[in-house]
Amino acid sequence: MSPHPVRSTLLAALLVLSTGCGEKEVAPSLDLVTTACAGTPPLEGVTHLRFRVTGPGLDTPRERVSTVRWTAQDVPAIPAGSGRVLEVRAYAGVPDRGGQLRSLGRTAPFDVVEGRAASVRVFLRRLGEFAPVNQASSPDACALPRELRAGHTATPLPDGRVLFAGGYAPEADGRRPVSGTTEVFDPKEGTFTPGPDVGARAFHTASLLPGGKVLLTGGAEALDVLSLQRTARVVDVTSGETTTLEPKVARYQHAVAVDVEGHVLLVGGRSAEGRAVFMMEGFDAASGRFVDVPGEMHRVDATLAVLGDGRTILVAGGSDAVRPEADVLSFVFGGDSFSRLLPVPPRLRVPRVGATVAMLGRTEDGPRPLLIGGFDGVDPLNGALAVGASEVLESVIRVSDGPTLLPRSNACAVSLPDGRVVVLGGRGTDPGIPRATAWAELIIPAKDAQPSVLGLPLLPQPLVWHSCTALPDGSVLVVGGVDDSTGEPRAPREALVVMPPPRD
Repeated sequence: MSPHPVRSTLLAALLVLSTGCGEKEVAPSLDLVTTACAGTPPLEGVTHLRFRVTGPGLDTPRERVSTVRWTAQDVPAIPAGSGRVLEVRAYAGVPDRGGQLRSLGRTAPFDVVEGRAASVRVFLRRLGEFAPVNQASSPDACALPRELRAGHTATPLPDGRVLFAGGYAPEADGRRPVSGTTEVFDPKEGTFTPGPDVGARAFHTASLLPGGKVLLTGGAEALDVLSLQRTARVVDVTSGETTTLEPKVARYQHAVAVDVEGHVLLVGGRSAEGRAVFMMEGFDAASGRFVDVPGEMHRVDATLAVLGDGRTILVAGGSDAVRPEADVLSFVFGGDSFSRLLPVPPRLRVPRVGATVAMLGRTEDGPRPLLIGGFDGVDPLNGALAVGASEVLESVIRVSDGPTLLPRSNACAVSLPDGRVVVLGGRGTDPGIPRATAWAELIIPAKDAQPSVLGLPLLPQPLVWHSCTALPDGSVLVVGGVDDSTGEPRAPREALVVMPPPRD
């Protein structure tokens, strides 16, 4: 019989241990949250726990195994240093004797100072299950976003929090009111708190700038009778202040990418009349101003990605409003604007519109942008089909085949801290009509080999125009979106979190 899930907070007294090499270790104070507000309790069927410490300079993990009724002495002491991670794995059966992993939780990386106790919190989550987010202060209470949102943005901040901005609320009568609010999710507490207003905008873009501020650009100010938001906002979440700017052209459903120095490239989008916008534009975070980019880019529904050098931005896919484009173009910021590099551009194997991109691979292995899904034509109502092939954007001169995935467009894809990619939802064609899907996949990179793909449990309901964000503990937060799979839009209110299976 499983133990009753409880909030386990064992505050270990400060304990400094000296090893044979003179290295000092500190026993942590662990707050282990084992209660769920909904779904399968994390300790259901669990008999044993494995506590595991990893981090830079630790050649092998520090591990201890206990029964589910653990004590402070069961948690390994942690050597002083940076980037330490304490992981808790929950098993049905003894871990090294065929026990099955059921739940998993870990801290964000944290620093341990010699002679000072580390106080950490771990949310134990059922493996692979989409469950509502719970609050640290009341673990049996679910944390709800303050508003319904679809077509919004979710930006992970340097301190681990997530900024949600704008979007629209799908209503039963077909109306789609657009929001100008923001809210901030704190994964340490499991709470949503209001942020500053940013002007009504949906299908806009959000770019994280050096220093942690967020640039929100464009979007639709209203959708029922389309009008565009002409402003951009720079949001400082810490102070709650915003700065209003005005781009040179209003657009929505555009694409952006930001390089390592805070230069943002804006491409494509649509005007208030529904026409394609071919004018490019840049933003320089250092000067806080928008800059002209020479020439036009005849692409809408394109996808932008930054190569591993942090400076080169690739423009892949999209269409000239008539047919998909295959050439992958490259840009860098130099002097006072972006300029196009002029190698012979590589070509996509499958030209596509509405694709998604995520970085695949560990930092030490050189992560590369993976282009996922899309439609193979401009209009799915006129024969365009969802694409199942993915492609790796290797460099400014090379594209290679990626793994075969479920065919869909406008999926949400997110890179995990360990280099894997989770792909959730999106639009398929059924038959010829684009509808939201509930598909979920995990892409696992392999050095010098083709990545593998693992199917995850389906989302609780089909979703498109939602957000998915990697949290510091390796889980994925899913917020908002719309389910139009039945022909009538339905919008989820709850925020979901899923913990993918570990790599080892």
